[in-house]
Amino acid sequence: MPQLKRVPRRRTQQMAAVLAWLLWSAVSSWGQGASGDAQTIIHVDASSKSERPAPILGLEAYREVIETGNYIVGPGDKFLVYVSGVENPFTSQVLAEGGLFIPQVGTINIGGMRLRDARQKIKERFRLVLKVGEIDFELSQPRHFPVSITGMVAQPGVKITTGVERVSEVLSRAGGLNTMASTRNIRILKTARLVPAMRSTLETAIAAGKMGSIDELPFEIVDLERYKITGDSRYNPYVEDGDIIMVPPQAGKIGAMGALQRPDFFEFVPGDRLSDLLLLALGPAVNADTDNVILFRYEGDMTTRISHEVDLEGVLAGDPEADMLLKSEDWLNVRAIPEYHSDSQVFISGEVKYPGYYVLEEGGMTLRQLIEQAGDFTQNASLAETRVVRQQFVGDDGEVDPEVERLRFVPVADRTELDNQYFIMKSRERPGQMSVDLVELFANGNEAHNIELLPGDVVVVPTLQQTITVSGAVAQPGAVVYDPAYTVWDYIERSGGYAWRASKDVLVIKALSGEKKRAKDVTRLQPGDRIWIREKPVRDYWTIFTQSMGVIGQVATVVLLFVSITK
Repeated sequence: MPQLKRVPRRRTQQMAAVLAWLLWSAVSSWGQGASGDAQTIIHVDASSKSERPAPILGLEAYREVIETGNYIVGPGDKFLVYVSGVENPFTSQVLAEGGLFIPQVGTINIGGMRLRDARQKIKERFRLVLKVGEIDFELSQPRHFPVSITGMVAQPGVKITTGVERVSEVLSRAGGLNTMASTRNIRILKTARLVPAMRSTLETAIAAGKMGSIDELPFEIVDLERYKITGDSRYNPYVEDGDIIMVPPQAGKIGAMGALQRPDFFEFVPGDRLSDLLLLALGPAVNADTDNVILFRYEGDMTTRISHEVDLEGVLAGDPEADMLLKSEDWLNVRAIPEYHSDSQVFISGEVKYPGYYVLEEGGMTLRQLIEQAGDFTQNASLAETRVVRQQFVGDDGEVDPEVERLRFVPVADRTELDNQYFIMKSRERPGQMSVDLVELFANGNEAHNIELLPGDVVVVPTLQQTITVSGAVAQPGAVVYDPAYTVWDYIERSGGYAWRASKDVLVIKALSGEKKRAKDVTRLQPGDRIWIREKPVRDYWTIFTQSMGVIGQVATVVLLFVSITK
């Protein structure tokens, strides 16, 4: 009688676990399919006024992140459907054809519609069929879709994302912008909004490999600098299914010096005017001499400098004649009022209840006192990114570094390594920026960061990012709505878990510093952080085998030689 080969107990347990999982998956899939059957009954009590149950985890966050007026519904979107008189909501997913199934109502086609229009359509259909009760629904899990990125990014190509990510977040997942990439003239093409004729033009251009020939299509301009200053989502919109993002190189620089809130050099975009430059510089400082403003411009061979008097009051008042059209390499000099001390003011902008100018009292004012006078932070304020700029360190004479000006017109190929290092260093400088940590001050009570403010100080409180980006070897890479209670592993699970060949050596890239840390060393994530799951290297087993055999052969040769010698 032949002997049966015994299977190890551990392997038996593993096989049993796999079979159990497969059985569970099959039953679950059957159950989900059955739930969508039209025989499902909704009992509506018109007199019932039961409160809507608490939403599932993350739903409130999605409601804040997604602009319901702009989000386009598509296959894969999951919704929580609320019906008056029904205690618990049920989940329904948009089908491949764009339909959403509602028991006793049927399938309603909402694919390609904006969320607000889809909600109205479903409500009207519900009233028409059932005649009683009310219905509402909310997005509980947005679908994943592709977005194409071309141009000056580290990793161009197709990125899988969701409707909760803005253009800036998708670009960050593409490795970020190159050194000379534009941040103010990024073009985005919303292919989902194209009429058939435009779509045909796009498909022809892509097939021919001539993306430059589609300038007649309706591009939107993304200006990340304006978005940082104003918070206006038009300058950094949420991405949509099929978007094409194109990042061109910078067209030049324009400068703003002297008595301004944010003196610096900025990217030039064709069509910029003085009002645009003043916006980037956050406007005149409190000590600005508005009657003594000069615009310097290089003419001819870029060696002749011409000065133009500027009617600053007219520009600020919106006078089109005063609002001059700028050229690349123009720079504005706003002189300060000599010995200005009378109006000791500070300025605060961004995510506070009452932004604007505040007068320094005789006893002085601390950073904490300024925040209190400004009505405290809004719920969207990013304390970690808040910065204080000290105008006394900026200077008010409008002078620029002559070496930087010289290097600006020297081709990169003709610069020495030292020249390049100096130019990059000076380009990254932010004159007057103070080292202040508002998280330490307001969250941890560290009064060492409660600095005494000086006349002309500017405090900028940016908007807090609401997502954590999960990239790399996961099933569904993209943005996950931030939850302070989530760990790194919770975000990985929300992204579908580890993909094939995923390395368990997970890294966290901090949003503020760009520092890379091992996930096990990160106790708390902050909005904007990125979780990176690296892939295991592909092993070439044949090469390993041949190399191993070569080593074995060499060892065998040495052994035989030793034996022959010792005989």
